[in-house]
This record gives sequence, C-alpha cells and structure tokens, in this order.
Amino acid sequence: MKYIIETVGVFRMVHVVECENEEDALLIAKHADDNWQEHLGVLKFDIAEYSEEKVKRFREKDYFWDGTSYINGEGRIAYLHPDGGARDIDGPKVK
Repeated sequence: MKYIIETVGVFRMVHVVECENEEDALLIAKHADDNWQEHLGVLKFDIAEYSEEKVKRFREKDYFWDGTSYINGEGRIAYLHPDGGARDIDGPKVK
C-alpha cells in the first residue's frame, strides 16, 4: 500500500561560519551544511492513502521528487525512482 505522510521535523543545528555581520551569518547558516545537529522530534501533520488527486498539490511546489521510499530486503531505507529503477542506499536499518 502507498501513503502520503506529511510531517514537521525539529532539529537543533549548529553552524560555524565566517563573515562580516550577523545578517550574512544567518544567510550562510540557512543554506550551508551544519556542523552538528540533534533531532528533537517529529510531529505527524497528516497521513493518507496515496492518490493522484492528493499528491497533485505537492507536484505544483518548487521542488517535488516523484519517487517512492520503501524498506528493502535488508531492512534499510531505499528509493524507487519514477522510471522504475531502484536505488538501494546504505541508509538506516529500520527493521
């Protein structure tokens, strides 16, 4: 079965940056990789069975990856691309 899950993730992140002022420091931190982070939790916003109608509004956003995540045979997160190709990654073991 295929689902659409909307969540809000909360992270505490630390960035070490070098610049002339606080405004530039915040701009750099907004776009740069962090030096450290701690995951503080996830809030489930919505979960629903997948349908083309429900996913349509997300496809209209600036960026939407049209693939599917799943748990592979090794119990790790993997991805199925829209063209049907699978991409197993050395993702976290979840099962």
